[in-house]
Amino acid sequence: MKFNVYEVWQPEWKSAIERIDSKLADIYFLPEWYATWENYEHSVAKCIVAEEDDYLFVYPFLMRSIEGYDIATECFDIQSAYGYGGVITNNVSVPKPVIDKFNDKVTEWLTDNNVIAEFVREHPLLDHCRRDADYVLARKNIYVEASHNYRILELKNHQNVSKFRRDEKLKVVIDDRLEGMDEFVRLYHLNANRIGMSKYYFFSEEYFSLIKNLLKDHARLINIYYENHLIHSLIYLFYGNKASLHLAGADHSLYKFNLSAVSFFESVLYSAELGLETVNIGGGLTADEQDSLYRFKKNFSNNIKDVYIGKKVINQLVYDSLVRQWEEKYPHLKDRYRNFFLKYRQI
Repeated sequence: MKFNVYEVWQPEWKSAIERIDSKLADIYFLPEWYATWENYEHSVAKCIVAEEDDYLFVYPFLMRSIEGYDIATECFDIQSAYGYGGVITNNVSVPKPVIDKFNDKVTEWLTDNNVIAEFVREHPLLDHCRRDADYVLARKNIYVEASHNYRILELKNHQNVSKFRRDEKLKVVIDDRLEGMDEFVRLYHLNANRIGMSKYYFFSEEYFSLIKNLLKDHARLINIYYENHLIHSLIYLFYGNKASLHLAGADHSLYKFNLSAVSFFESVLYSAELGLETVNIGGGLTADEQDSLYRFKKNFSNNIKDVYIGKKVINQLVYDSLVRQWEEKYPHLKDRYRNFFLKYRQI
């Protein structure tokens, strides 16, 4: 098996992605996507590219040093970047012996490079080749078929969006150059403060600048204006036949109504205009089917996909030691993060 590991600045990563049908890939596997997360996650982005016969494997991840604990040598953990990840291939029907050989080679490389744990945010539409990890259900996502004739399933949201589109004071503008990114950031942080997001989601100015500079071919802003004032903005991502709604911001002081339904609707129409097939509008905050955000999004489509996360301990002895040390140093966090796999990161 040919087996190589590349970083974002090496062209082999991008060229490997380009050898895979775009329907079998997504923006979340691009080196540009990982480049936007390296500094924010204090990590180095890497990508395993492997080949066996006619089968090509691409597996990107963030590799981060583990600091602040008593361990004999420098160790690391790896995880998918924010969004979705895992392994993609150029064929949806890879023989099991070939997958097993790939997984053995990955685990061998991780072991040789002092990686003690691996966390996978699996892509719900690209799960035909998995790492040999333990998978648990994280939540459910809603996917909407892109169509010029899209109609919202639930009557109230359909009526509200129809009313909005008739209001001459309101308008939707697609910013295909991301020129309004600074205004988006203002609205995003305004909204993040309003709803009390955790500190992790207060992304840096650098992060948004990297999106604008590195992902301009795969990103748009869907902006909603009220009397020429920007009141809602959404980062819309696309690659191949898929679109995803990334982050949104809003100014509720100028317009009191929730405009998420409008941005969802407009993203579906815009996706159809681009010739895409599906739009990921995300899911709830938990796997609970009574989750209020999940129930709201179910109003827009019946196409629901399970989202799994994968957990694999590479070095059990060191992993257990890290967890014990973390519990001793931060006993007040033990219950709060008891279900977190890389819990020793929570400080």
